Amino acid sequence: MRRIITPILLTCFALATLPAAAEDEEPLFRVQRLTDKILVLTEITPWESNHVVIDSAKGLVLVDPGHSALMGRLIRDAVRRELGRDHFAYVIDTHGHWGHAWGNAAFSEAVVIGHEQAAASIEADAANLAQRAEFIRGQLAQVEARLDELDPASEEAAEARLQRDHFDRIARGLDETDFVVRPPSLTFSDRLQLDLGNLRLDLRFLGAGHSLSDIVIMIPEEKVLLLGCFFLARGSLPYFGTRPQLDPDRWLETFGDLLSDETAIDYVVLGQHSIWSREQLDAMRGYIAHLWSGVKTLEAEGVDFETILKRLELPPEHDPLRQFGATEEELEQMRRFETTALWRQLKESAAIEVAAALDRDGTAAAVALFHVMASNQGTDVYFDENEFNLLGYRLLGLGRIDDAIAVFQLNVEQFPESWNVYDSLGEAHAAKGNTERAIELYKRSVEINPQNTNGINAIERLESQL
Repeated sequence: MRRIITPILLTCFALATLPAAAEDEEPLFRVQRLTDKILVLTEITPWESNHVVIDSAKGLVLVDPGHSALMGRLIRDAVRRELGRDHFAYVIDTHGHWGHAWGNAAFSEAVVIGHEQAAASIEADAANLAQRAEFIRGQLAQVEARLDELDPASEEAAEARLQRDHFDRIARGLDETDFVVRPPSLTFSDRLQLDLGNLRLDLRFLGAGHSLSDIVIMIPEEKVLLLGCFFLARGSLPYFGTRPQLDPDRWLETFGDLLSDETAIDYVVLGQHSIWSREQLDAMRGYIAHLWSGVKTLEAEGVDFETILKRLELPPEHDPLRQFGATEEELEQMRRFETTALWRQLKESAAIEVAAALDRDGTAAAVALFHVMASNQGTDVYFDENEFNLLGYRLLGLGRIDDAIAVFQLNVEQFPESWNVYDSLGEAHAAKGNTERAIELYKRSVEINPQNTNGINAIERLESQL
């Protein structure tokens, strides 16, 4: 079963909030006038994506245009209401994820800018349009079914309606017959400076973090830094180590340079939810630096991971994360997650090694390599259930069903107490037509986790086919 993480709604940093729709319409955005030349349009949706509009002498610039041409047009309408015009000179993608970049298609008049890896990933991801639209329609159907069971006057129903409208908007956008994914046409590898007459934009590659193409955008004259989704809010905490391969040294160097002048930054705009102060970014940089230097030092001493985690505890007076309002339990979960992510940069990912062996040498060789690595665990290789799960689904999406089954089976061997590994292997066998085996696996998943409704529904569907 795929695991989809939906960020929890957070309250945005309160600035001058302006109406984003006519009085008789439900607003889709909270519009914040950050400075005279910077607007932030925050979606009133579960994603709470921030779309930044820069009003320059050489035209309007939009940063992160949303999930589809439909969302791009809605952003354009909101900008027209606020500024009286909607012609854009540039659109900038802070990273290549579809939910923030596929709105490029609504701005044919603009030059689209992004990192070279963002352009490559957006172009490759276009092949997943139909599959993604189908998934979103499935999410929409689930929310609609849930709404039927809720008290319409309840807060839970109000939140579900917000989710329903959100998924419906995405589905309609992805289903438009003339929708074509548009990657950036102006790309860079390290740094790009854009002269807008009265403003300058300094675009820098941040390195692998939330994606392989994360960039930051500094607007010196306005003292505004745009961070994209590098810090991804989950609950009240800003997680940063969300990929198997990360570039912490580059993050620290870039943030250190940007923060070196204490008067250079007033606002730090994240890709979703929040607008930070300079002090919040400085605190997060310090936290990353503490973890990364500590992990490297203790790993070099041969210290095991659990001891590393214990020895990297921060005393309360030095813990910058408490300013985000997290509970002690949440702080501990984040510290474990991020310490794990950084520790893994000193190791090799078994999932990545198996993926390479599959492509290079075939299934049998990849399985053999897995077993060799598994027998030497605790040295320089780590095994992550979710990484293997993602690899299996990538193979399944490519039609490599036998390879996907092999990868999911390895995950079962490595994590036999996880309900999700059986669910995923069951899905692959169902795709292969091995109905009876798929039912067995789904039943094992439900036995471990009786709340696995996906497995329960799959069993009923497959048994009806026998």
